[in-house]
Amino acid sequence: MSLRTLKVIFGAVTVCFLLASAYIAVLVTERQKVLGDITHYNPAWHASQAVSEFMRLERRLDAFNVQGRGVNKDEVELRFEILLSRAKLLIEGRFQSIIQDDVDQLATLRRLVDVLVLMQPLIAELEHPGSVQQALQLLEPLEPRLLQLASYAQIRGGERIAQDQQELNRLYWIFSGLSLGLILLGLILIGLFSRHNQLLERAHSDLHALTGHLAHAASHDALTGLANRALFHERLAAYLTRRQQKGIRFAALCLDLDRFKSVNDTLGHEIGDALLKVVANRLRNCLRDGDMVARLGGDEFGILQKVTGEREPCTILARRIVERLSAPYSVDGREIVIGASVGIAPVEPDIVSPDQMLKRADLALYEAKSQGRGMFCYFEPSMEARLDARRSLETDLRKALANDEFELFFQPQVDLRLYEINGFEALLRWRHPKWAKVSPAEYIPVAEDIGLISPLGEWVIRTACTEAVKWPRDIKVAVNLSPVQFRNGTLVQSVRHALESTGLAPRRLELEITETSLLDENEATMAALHELRRLGVQIAIDDFGTGYSSLSYLRSFPFDRIKVDRSFVRDLSSRRDAMTIVRSIASLGAGLGMSTVAEGIETKEQLTQVQTAGYTEAQGYYFGRPKPAHELVYSLDALLSAPSA
Repeated sequence: MSLRTLKVIFGAVTVCFLLASAYIAVLVTERQKVLGDITHYNPAWHASQAVSEFMRLERRLDAFNVQGRGVNKDEVELRFEILLSRAKLLIEGRFQSIIQDDVDQLATLRRLVDVLVLMQPLIAELEHPGSVQQALQLLEPLEPRLLQLASYAQIRGGERIAQDQQELNRLYWIFSGLSLGLILLGLILIGLFSRHNQLLERAHSDLHALTGHLAHAASHDALTGLANRALFHERLAAYLTRRQQKGIRFAALCLDLDRFKSVNDTLGHEIGDALLKVVANRLRNCLRDGDMVARLGGDEFGILQKVTGEREPCTILARRIVERLSAPYSVDGREIVIGASVGIAPVEPDIVSPDQMLKRADLALYEAKSQGRGMFCYFEPSMEARLDARRSLETDLRKALANDEFELFFQPQVDLRLYEINGFEALLRWRHPKWAKVSPAEYIPVAEDIGLISPLGEWVIRTACTEAVKWPRDIKVAVNLSPVQFRNGTLVQSVRHALESTGLAPRRLELEITETSLLDENEATMAALHELRRLGVQIAIDDFGTGYSSLSYLRSFPFDRIKVDRSFVRDLSSRRDAMTIVRSIASLGAGLGMSTVAEGIETKEQLTQVQTAGYTEAQGYYFGRPKPAHELVYSLDALLSAPSA
């Protein structure tokens, strides 16, 4: 029973109690009235008293006529007044209600009054002769009728008394029933009060528990059960206060998961959430008593670690975290491999706020991620300067596309069998208004991080197709793709739109992807690659030999070209194993029916070596540096004879 229902019942019972009490009060008043009627008014007695006085008056009148009887006029007048008074009581009081149904009795009562009125002057002149006889003559006919009236009143009075007694009995039982009902209502009220108190105590207990639950929910992550950012921030502020008061030492560690987004995108958020729970348990097991771990948001976690020495405890903890979080996971029957990067910010005397310390830990984390997966890094003051530079780069990069600051340069690709130019690779250049040229190695990763790589990539594909459609002999154009471009699902649509809007034949467009793209986005990338292949676009795998699973990817997708990484070409003259690798890749491409391209050709010797190894195409500064579209030449002889070659 809810507290609201109990209140409704309690109100209804209270109303019934008040109504019953009011009705009992009415019954008590009525009962007292009936008792008063029985006690103070007896019609038979009044009638008999009137008859008695009537007969006394007759006797006094008879005695007044006989001298020597001792009855004087005053005594007669007294009896007359008494009878007159009795008659008035009968005629004016409640007596008429007894005889109102009997016409004869009413007539007798009226006759008595009339006779008494006629007798009044006679009584006043009793000394006159004949007055007494006249008075007696008036009274004589009334005697039997008055006796009958008294008898009638006796009978009706008894009946009235019996009725009043029955009414008293009825009122008694009603009164008793209502009293019992009031007692029951009182007991019900007591029970309701008791139940009401129980519900209030339960509500108070539930409210207390709910308050505790809400307080816990407000300070903890709902998915993992770890502390959330608010509690982490609060605890960090408390640590800073205690450091100022007691000189305790501690460190803040920020970490996030490597390749977690790939898990969410390919396996779904349910698997991702389940993985985060396992990660949270592993992090708990990495900590000592007194340390704290919190989920700061997404796949980012924070740790507060009390330390006694300098860096050693933090180093041990960071290594343990990287090691344990990099171990394989089994989630919903799937084996998942991710990693973690950690940034460490030990407390320093100049730190005055939690935000300042978290910023330093974030900077160290960013530095660790820039060095590769599975790394940890301590905060250094120089990181803030690099962060400011990056933020400035981000701001300028967002404006660059709208301000038309990008330009495509093209580097020739040569068919070694025909010894002629068969294509150009499109290379993005940024004409920064302040810094002149900015290296793609600097701004491409930033564009990927801030979500600008997709619109920038669309611009590159569209511009490259626009230029290539002007070239002779069906010379192809090659465009590099970022792994990020495969994630938003619009790559195929962008390529199709560029081909349709420019009229470039699909076979003249080559898209280059790295092994990193395949490693990060296996299923999604393969699906996009097959759609691109159906469009007629050629696909090349770039920087081959530097990844982890090159051979497996060559089996899973029939690439058109293999571009060997320039590092192998550069080492041809200094390392014997470089030539072995270069020849192996050429043989592999030939066996799979794929063209092989040697990048980074800068000398005649390198060109001869890759030709001897069996490569079908080459690219490098030996044939020419990247140039804007309006400076391109399409003949290899003209290119090699030009001063810039």
